[in-house]
Amino acid sequence: MESIFRYTIFLTAWGWAGFTADQKGLRVLVLPEQRKEDVVFELGKNFNSDNISNISNIEEENGDFMDLIHKIKDYFVGKKVDFSDCQLNLDNYTDFQKKILQTARKIPYGKTRSYKWVAQTAGYPRAYRAVGNVMRNNPIPLIIPCHRVIKSNGMLGGFSGKEGVALKKKMINLESAVLLLLQEQTR
Repeated sequence: MESIFRYTIFLTAWGWAGFTADQKGLRVLVLPEQRKEDVVFELGKNFNSDNISNISNIEEENGDFMDLIHKIKDYFVGKKVDFSDCQLNLDNYTDFQKKILQTARKIPYGKTRSYKWVAQTAGYPRAYRAVGNVMRNNPIPLIIPCHRVIKSNGMLGGFSGKEGVALKKKMINLESAVLLLLQEQTR
């Protein structure tokens, strides 16, 4: 069966974001950028890396992913969002990479874990540097919350988003503030 790649670009409170998906699920998510053209460029790199030779296999999304779009928009306005029901396509990744990404995906909203924790939890206790490489190349940040993976000493480490560590810190701070607000509301 030939894959049909769909893409969508939309405006969030933090800027333009977008993603690509196929029949099996989400493949790439581009975190908010100030310019829509930058999101288009990043998504285009994904199409090129998949060696898509037939442009007719690429369609603009027609609304099948509205729930996901709303969740992403909600996240960036400071709402606690659960992405665990989002179907992903990680077919292009090794078993090791898939295990690392799936482990990172389970890190709860507002919590952080170390690269070492991810390695150990995934069953590769000495592979924490390799975890960093997988996180650096995470195709679906936010849905697979690599921003929640930090160094064992509490420092942030790197981040794959265009703004780098500044965006990682901003996302961690957003989640911490939301959890604090929710705790205060339940008192």
